[in-house]
Amino acid sequence: MTPTADVPEVVAHGVTKRFGSAHQVLGGIELTALAGTMTVVLGAPGAGKSTLIRCLAGVYLPDAGGVTYRVGSEAVDLAKADARTVASMRAHHIASFDELMAAAPRLPAAEAAARAARSDRAATIGTFTRFRVDDLASVPIGRLRPADRLTVALMATLSTDRPFVLLDSPERFADPKVLTGWLRCLTDRGVAVVATGTPDSTLAAAASAVGQLSEGRIEWHRR
Repeated sequence: MTPTADVPEVVAHGVTKRFGSAHQVLGGIELTALAGTMTVVLGAPGAGKSTLIRCLAGVYLPDAGGVTYRVGSEAVDLAKADARTVASMRAHHIASFDELMAAAPRLPAAEAAARAARSDRAATIGTFTRFRVDDLASVPIGRLRPADRLTVALMATLSTDRPFVLLDSPERFADPKVLTGWLRCLTDRGVAVVATGTPDSTLAAAASAVGQLSEGRIEWHRR
């Protein structure tokens, strides 16, 4: 980490990601998400929304550009950081929902979510209840359908107490109205939220900034 101003934020600058020599998904992404704001990036299926979230979360290493998190008086660029630093950022500062959650198959869903979130089990069950998916809480995670496992992974992400929350199309797995209210509570607490969605996403109405991802770049719209 390097010293910086005491302003929690995540800044993506010039982020480019390719899969193979001919398939460029992201081409020079520019994004800034400040503490206490919700940034929503819209895009059609296949536009690169999942790739964007995974680059921001440190799951994918960009081929060019940087993803810098400012935490307290320090800053770390995930594109340049070693694996240990990236893992520490993901464990303590970044909560991301972008794929199935790893867990022992026999573990009840709420327990698995609480462990992943490093949260109190009762508080995590409260999250399940708020989103009206408490019927999943006691089911061993290995018995759940893939869609339900993704719902559990989303509950884990939303139960964390971290300054940065990254969500890949969360409306597929949660009631949009409840989700919007929850994310507003997070931003009121000073969390920086970045979420992706389809062009008709209801999250856009509550966002601090909205961008359209197309052909590898984000066009930002004034609010």
